Amino acid sequence: MLGAASATYLMSNPSSAFSLINVQEPLIKNLKSQFPSPVIIDSIDILHFKGNYLVRVTSEDGYVGISQANSRLKNTLTFFKNQVAGYFLNKDAREIEKLVDQVYVIKRNYKYAGLTLWNSVAHIEIAILDMLGKAAGLPVNQMIGHVKRTEIPVYMSSTERGTTAEEEVEWVSKRVEETNSNAVKLKIGGRMSKNKDAYLGRSEDLIKLSREVWEEDFTIYFDANGSYDVAKAIEMGKMLQDYNIGFYEEPVPWEDFAGTKEVNEGLSMNVAGGEQDNSLYKWKWMIKNRAFDIAQPDIMYNGGMIRSLQVARMCDEAGIPCTLHSPKHNALASYMLHFASIVKDPGAHQEFRAKPPKDESYFSPNFKVKNGQLSVPEGPGFGIDFDPGYLKKCEKV
Repeated sequence: MLGAASATYLMSNPSSAFSLINVQEPLIKNLKSQFPSPVIIDSIDILHFKGNYLVRVTSEDGYVGISQANSRLKNTLTFFKNQVAGYFLNKDAREIEKLVDQVYVIKRNYKYAGLTLWNSVAHIEIAILDMLGKAAGLPVNQMIGHVKRTEIPVYMSSTERGTTAEEEVEWVSKRVEETNSNAVKLKIGGRMSKNKDAYLGRSEDLIKLSREVWEEDFTIYFDANGSYDVAKAIEMGKMLQDYNIGFYEEPVPWEDFAGTKEVNEGLSMNVAGGEQDNSLYKWKWMIKNRAFDIAQPDIMYNGGMIRSLQVARMCDEAGIPCTLHSPKHNALASYMLHFASIVKDPGAHQEFRAKPPKDESYFSPNFKVKNGQLSVPEGPGFGIDFDPGYLKKCEKV
């Protein structure tokens, strides 16, 4: 029997980032009515096997939740254990909303604000929500919100830049055919490259070729990963406009939020961004000042489901979509699906990595795109079951 999040928002902490947002209503409701007794967090473990990391949370009553770790966690394990995990121990999991808020100031964690802090918090928060949902016998989306959709349209997301334009379109086309998808996202620029391309002319060739192969009723997105300065970004954006591209992601370095706004103002097409961001103060500025037309928080980088829903709430007020950055195909995809199932406007498509995973044997169900869509897992928690035999092979870090 577990719940998550207090029924009243803690307004007594003046340094709370949540004070930026309308908090008349808590994000997660009714958990204390579902779980009248405290659900005390007894242990938080990091599990590792052959380069794969999981975070496991266990309550005093023996309830267990697990989150799939992203690739960043392994580089911040010391911080995770010394600055974050201990704060959640012996706390009531029903107070998850308050805990996520207050961890920012505990042990002066605000001095580490950024991916190091919020990526650590997210793994614990996701595991706690998984634990609560499994204890309640409910999927997380039903436990924390109103489910608006159970089938989620996805685009095939390529993360490749080491291909020629022809090679890129060819292999992604095969995945489009296999999944019957009607949208893709490809990479342009050289990634934080100060206007340099992966090779001379690749981006221009790729933009032209993609529209030749996929006709006007097919959605194409492009991601620059901060490759350009403002002038070059606008130049490339005007080319994208000419080819009727769905959105232009992260045209300038992500920290240049004023530059992002300038690019957006210089184009008529949709500009997307925010995957690296995790400051609710910055989110508020970017959304209020329309730095972009589509917000793309990463659920892990941004601190978890609760803080990402806070961003979605700001987006609702501004009338713009909030769609997660999620180039994933393993258990991490389940968090995107639950999020997209409950937010007001998740955009036309959600991100799903085009290249199939090497190993799906350690968890179920595996994600198979059918007719361009993924089904939200229906089981309790995030709907992911990790193979017990696999968990026995894992070592505690």
